[in-house]
Amino acid sequence: MSDPKTVSEVLRQNIQCYSGEPDEIQYVKFAIQLSYLLPFGLLYISFLIKIARKKKDRDLFEDSFFSLQLADGIITLFFLVSDTVFIRLTSYVRPVCEIFVSLLKDPSYILTPYLTLHQYVQLAKMLSTVAMSLNRYTSIVNPVHHKTFWTQHCTKILIAVFTIPLLFVWPVAIGTTSFTPFGGTAIINYERVVPWARTTYVRLIVAVPSFCFTLYSSIVTSSKLRKLGGHMKKVEFSMNMATLFTACGFILVVAVQIAYLADSASNWVENMWLTKIILAATQVSYDFYMLSGPVVLLILDKRMRSSIICCSRKSRKLARKSGSKNTTTVVAVQPLPTITNHSGHSS
Repeated sequence: MSDPKTVSEVLRQNIQCYSGEPDEIQYVKFAIQLSYLLPFGLLYISFLIKIARKKKDRDLFEDSFFSLQLADGIITLFFLVSDTVFIRLTSYVRPVCEIFVSLLKDPSYILTPYLTLHQYVQLAKMLSTVAMSLNRYTSIVNPVHHKTFWTQHCTKILIAVFTIPLLFVWPVAIGTTSFTPFGGTAIINYERVVPWARTTYVRLIVAVPSFCFTLYSSIVTSSKLRKLGGHMKKVEFSMNMATLFTACGFILVVAVQIAYLADSASNWVENMWLTKIILAATQVSYDFYMLSGPVVLLILDKRMRSSIICCSRKSRKLARKSGSKNTTTVVAVQPLPTITNHSGHSS
C-alpha cells in the first residue's frame, strides 16, 4: 500500500487526459456504457416508484426487503448519476477533461463536496448491501421470527445505513481536493488535514466486516436455496437470488479494490497497462454491483415485472385521455384566437 504523499506526487507529476487511444474509441466506450446505464437506470426508477406506492399493492411489496431495496435504489441511482456526469465524462471525453484540469488541478475546496458525497454513497451502499443480505439470511435461517424482527428494527437499520457513513467521511469533507487525471482516467485527489485519518483505512474498516458477513450469508443463503428452492414462494426465491447477485457484485468490487490498493504508486507508471485493467475492472464491477440485483429480481419475478408494465400502460392511457380532452377543449374555443393560442402553448 503506497504512502498518500507518494501517491499525490505521482499523480501530480503524471497529470494527463490522453489515454493512449484515439478519442473516437473513447467516445464509443462511453456510448456503450450509456447504452446499458440509461435503460437499466430508467427501469430501476420505475421499479422504485412502484415500491414507493406499495400501499396500493401490499400483497406484492409488503416484505421489509422492499423498504431496504428502496433505500438501496436511491443510493445506487445517486452514485451512478454523479459518477457518470463527472468521473466517466471526464475519463472518456478528453476535451472536457482538459477543461476541468485547467480549472481544478490546484488544491481547492471546489470538488470537496462532490468527493465527500461520492465517498459517503459508496459506504452507504456497502451497508445497504449488508442490510439486504441480513434480511435474506434471517428469512431462510429463522423464518418464524423474520417478519417480527424486521417489523421492529427495519427503520432503525435504515437510519444506521444513512448515518454511519457520516462518521467516516469527515476527513474528506475538511480537506482540499484537486483533479489529477492519470492516463486518461479521472481521479480526484484530496489533501489530508488530519495525518492519521486515512480514507483507505476507513473503507477497509467498513468493507472488510461487510465483505466477511456478505460472503458468509451468501454461502448460507445459496446452500439453503438449493434445498428449499422448490418449496419457497416465487417472490421469496426472486428476492434471495437478487440479493445473491448484489452480494457477488460487492465481493467483486472489494476484491478489485484490494488489488488496486496493493499495487504501489511506482508501478502505476511502469505498468500502465495493468493499471488501466484494474481501473476498467473497477468500473465494470461497480456497474454489476449497482444494477444486477434489481434486474435479476425483475427478470425472475413475473408479478413485479407485470406490475411495472401495467403501471406504464396506465400512464399512457391517462396521457391519451388527457390529450383527447385537451383537443376537445381547443376545438370548443377555436373561435377565440387568444384562448386558442394559450391552450396550444400549454399542451
